[in-house]
Amino acid sequence: MILRHIKTFYKPKLPIMYMVELQKRIKNLKHYFLNIILIWLAVLFYRTTHYYKDFLRQDTQTTILYLAVGYTILGFFYYLYIHPDKTRESKGIIIFKAIKRFLKESYIYLRTFSRKTKSPLPRIEKHEKTALLFIIVKIFFLPIMLNFFFSNYHSVKSQLPNLTNIFSLFTINSFNSILFPFLLALIFLIDTLWFSFGYTFEAGILKNRIRSVEPTIFGWIVALICYPPFNGMFTKYTNWYANDYIILSNITLTFALRIGIILLLSIYVWASLALGTKCSNLTNRGIVSKGPYSVIRHPAYISKNLAWWLTIIPVASLVAVLSMATWSIIYHLRSITEERHLSKDPDYQEYKNKVKYRYIPGVY
Repeated sequence: MILRHIKTFYKPKLPIMYMVELQKRIKNLKHYFLNIILIWLAVLFYRTTHYYKDFLRQDTQTTILYLAVGYTILGFFYYLYIHPDKTRESKGIIIFKAIKRFLKESYIYLRTFSRKTKSPLPRIEKHEKTALLFIIVKIFFLPIMLNFFFSNYHSVKSQLPNLTNIFSLFTINSFNSILFPFLLALIFLIDTLWFSFGYTFEAGILKNRIRSVEPTIFGWIVALICYPPFNGMFTKYTNWYANDYIILSNITLTFALRIGIILLLSIYVWASLALGTKCSNLTNRGIVSKGPYSVIRHPAYISKNLAWWLTIIPVASLVAVLSMATWSIIYHLRSITEERHLSKDPDYQEYKNKVKYRYIPGVY
């Protein structure tokens, strides 16, 4: 009799436990498959759009394909067995839910449009907007950073044979002709590799979850205008006079200016590395207050712009100065829109109280 009561007590438990676990796994796989749809739509977009077919290097296209295949294979097992945050919705499921609800609400609104009592306009919730905007950020910036990375990688690789005799490099001529081009390519290689990683991976373990994305159109405009293809369109009207490989008639002055450029760009790449896994444009993935960010709030912008100002010295003219001033204003506007966006985060408000200067310690 006791055994019968034990069987009665335990018999319904096992099926329920297994059903709950099965439902969790099905839910996780739903997240996975919707993410896969977004990823392969992006791959298809890069491979069929005329602009990206011309703009992206073959190794960039191949890397994007490998990343998509890698996620397709590893992501399946991750979502099925490992996925730690079973309550967190993936970007894919958030976006597809938003599309489904938006279409449904649009249909209801149009159906009741001629009636006295209308249904409310379709809306996009804040978390849905954040997910959608971040996907756009990733689709736009990831191929650009990978493209820049591979260009810099091949530049560094091609210059390595010139560095065989280390002791011969410690002369002004050798620095100008050999070491400076190598260091320049190496700095941009590290920077673009770091940002490529930041755009590719988002995870709780990396502490770079998206908190918010730039909400204003103006903020997007001043950021996107600094990258292809928009910077090319803009320079048709402003021209571009900066030249990293600055040359003056005097080799000693050329050496001095190139040293200054390397020092400024070293601060620039230091700022990128200080961001860690949080590096990306138009997003808040957590506030960084270490490295150069413990001194000023925009070390990357000011160091890059000062380096550009040095490079226009050989072509110093009113037109070149106005052109460079225009780009400096754009970067200043980027800093303003970024701060307005980030200031909605209490962590950034606290950071601004500690680090009071944007560009120059003790000045501004």
